[in-house]
Amino acid sequence: MSSGFSRRSFLRAAGGSALGMLGAGMLASCASSHPSYILASDQEVRAAEAARAFSGTTVHRRLTAEQELITLEPGKHMNTWGFRGEEALAALGPTITASKNDRLLVEVDNRLTQETSVHWHGLRIRNDMDGAPPDTQAAIEPSESFTYDFLLPDHGTYWYHSHTGVQADRSMFGALVVENPQDESGADVDHVLVLDDWLLERTTPEEVLAALGAVTEGGHDHGAPVDDGSFATPAARELVEQGMGHSAMLGGPSQHLAYPTHLINGRPVSDPDRLEASPGAAVRLRVINASAETPYRIALAGHRVKVIATDGFDAEPFETDAVLIAPAQRVDLLVRLRSGAWPFVARVEGREGAGLAVLATSDAVGETPRGHEATRLAELDRTVATDSDLRPAPESVLDERDPDLVWRLDLIELPDTYVWGIAGDDATSMRPREGDRVRIELTNETSMWHPMHLHGHTFASRTHNGLRRDTEIVLPGETAVLDFEATNPGRWMIHCHNAYHFVAGMTAPIRYVR
Repeated sequence: MSSGFSRRSFLRAAGGSALGMLGAGMLASCASSHPSYILASDQEVRAAEAARAFSGTTVHRRLTAEQELITLEPGKHMNTWGFRGEEALAALGPTITASKNDRLLVEVDNRLTQETSVHWHGLRIRNDMDGAPPDTQAAIEPSESFTYDFLLPDHGTYWYHSHTGVQADRSMFGALVVENPQDESGADVDHVLVLDDWLLERTTPEEVLAALGAVTEGGHDHGAPVDDGSFATPAARELVEQGMGHSAMLGGPSQHLAYPTHLINGRPVSDPDRLEASPGAAVRLRVINASAETPYRIALAGHRVKVIATDGFDAEPFETDAVLIAPAQRVDLLVRLRSGAWPFVARVEGREGAGLAVLATSDAVGETPRGHEATRLAELDRTVATDSDLRPAPESVLDERDPDLVWRLDLIELPDTYVWGIAGDDATSMRPREGDRVRIELTNETSMWHPMHLHGHTFASRTHNGLRRDTEIVLPGETAVLDFEATNPGRWMIHCHNAYHFVAGMTAPIRYVR
């Protein structure tokens, strides 16, 4: 790096202006009359919510954010943060289930010593309930509570997680299933499978961030400051210094960290979760990648699976042996379960490691498969479906229309240090009006892929056959083209869902105007 160009000046010149606008500077600009921004507290947000259909059913839940010792496997105890319901804290928050058009009311009680938040990932909900401080709410302070209250306009597989610092890499997440009252998938039973990369037995996310050398300046806080005094411990450095993984499918480097453990439903390979169904049942597997930065290949031993939905939206059924899934993405799989106990494996894409669960029929006998030997599936090296293979179901297709706005964004990095950003002429001027059709052209100028997530909307990926998603894999050197309808007013953002890229700067604001 030249002596005349610092990491701080990079943040200002590239994504820095986008980063700063997410903080206090943007709050001040919202008070000006040119342009007239729609805030999370404004009547346009309330009007959009009032126009949504309501089933008449309200689902009440309570989540407590706390720090506690948990048992990850028999005889193995460790300290973590997380969300719990009525049960004791675990390495995964409780699954929340509701139906399309229900009202969801969730009271969150913060018993941590730091502020927190809950983001409802992938849901097209009212802006003031998005859970992304400081944009949409003040963070939930220690010993305080906040009630999230919103309608659920879409069915599908979603999830919730902290949107404060790197808390989501501390198990502060859980599944949210919105059922379709008119479901025509043919599934006899649903099972949820939540994938996670786990480092808390060795170090903390904050120590890892310090070891990566991340810069988190420019007013980018999203709740508690990332710089909490943590330093790069030897254990954190060890995870970083093992080098980056590599994946031809992802166009090069696949991840920064060598996570020591991978979980499915909060359980390690030595003690996997066992999910049951009747022999011959059609089983829907709702798979959520809740990891901080790990892409996985997923497969079920002895079976081919059909992809039937992506990020909550129905897809044309596509049969395959395995599927690639990025952080924050979801896929619904349909499988006719044969008699037996079958390993379901999430293998790390690009380096060693895997998570394990077991799908078993009620007539299965013998031991539950467990351990690393059970994760070696031939299916993982056969046909692997990516988004290029998939297409939206007819009911999920976004109608063809010329865009009113085209935003061109560049994903950038600062060489030789850990700074990531979103640049380009449009990076700080994304200002739709209600009813606009918007096209985002995301050009990845960095050395690795990024899972790019859009808050408050879903898009049709013109790069991938119009497939509906809210989180898109963008490969190095690729330009992803994403269309969406601007029908959800408020203050939103687009950002990389690699948790460490996000806090290191790869984010930009989207501000509705009147």
